Amino acid sequence: MQLENRYLSFCNILKKENTINLEKIRTCFTLLSVSNLIDIECSKRLQQFDLSESRLIILVLLQEYQELSLQEIAKKLGITKASTTTLISSLVNKQLISKRNDKKDKRITLVSLTAAGTDLLMETLKQHSLWIEKITNNLSDNDVAIFKKVLSQIYENVLTKDIT
Repeated sequence: MQLENRYLSFCNILKKENTINLEKIRTCFTLLSVSNLIDIECSKRLQQFDLSESRLIILVLLQEYQELSLQEIAKKLGITKASTTTLISSLVNKQLISKRNDKKDKRITLVSLTAAGTDLLMETLKQHSLWIEKITNNLSDNDVAIFKKVLSQIYENVLTKDIT
């Protein structure tokens, strides 16, 4: 597996220093390289549906919750309300979602899926989930369990604040 150039250069410099476990560094960079490749391929695949990952997640959230405010969507996506407004506007323009003012508080905008939005979401999820599953197709159940355990350990290490 080829590391991205930015990580190769990093490893080349560290190799000269010979003060750390380079194989562990390469493993982390491999994870980042694979993750980036998945993101790129995911983006390409979503383009056929004229969606970005953020727009897809908004449709998924609306399918799950039926109706959400712009602020709730922003919080769930971890983005600003202004960015959310831009994403919502594009989905409204494509008639995939509709928006209305809350009856109790007119300052709150609520959004929900349209029938076209639901149809597009279901088609996208069907194709997208098959592709995601194929990424791990040649892994055994045991491989997947080990991989999940390792990812969990890495996740916990990242969260540990006292790593120096």
